[in-house]
Amino acid sequence: MVPRVRLFSEPEMSDAEKLSWLLRGRASEGPGSGDAALLQAAATALLAGEDTTPLDQLFDLFGLDEFSIRPGDGSSGTIVSVGKQLSRNWYVGYARGLNATTGNWQLIYRVAQRFTVRAQSGEHTSIDLIWTWRWN
Repeated sequence: MVPRVRLFSEPEMSDAEKLSWLLRGRASEGPGSGDAALLQAAATALLAGEDTTPLDQLFDLFGLDEFSIRPGDGSSGTIVSVGKQLSRNWYVGYARGLNATTGNWQLIYRVAQRFTVRAQSGEHTSIDLIWTWRWN
């Protein structure tokens, strides 16, 4: 079965604009800017439905489990994150805003089902003790 992807936005805009906001964190600069080729290549890679995509091969080459692009706050722009699940309890990741001067490393250790320790280092360094309770 091949997954179906449908983009949604509020307010409504074209699929090309939605994809631009999703991938770049901003609107397209217009037809003559080269955005169309970039967005078409990204859409083809995301929606190809092939068994192994070039992105999968890149993940395998570097041993990554996670890659994400998301909008950040106003100063850092779009944030790119990569990560690796080292074992069932250990995860290491790196995130950096495209406009930021530094990135953020994080190491997460899952102590128990509801208790996690997260250490972060970058512009701000912290150690967080996270307790999760889910309401059904």
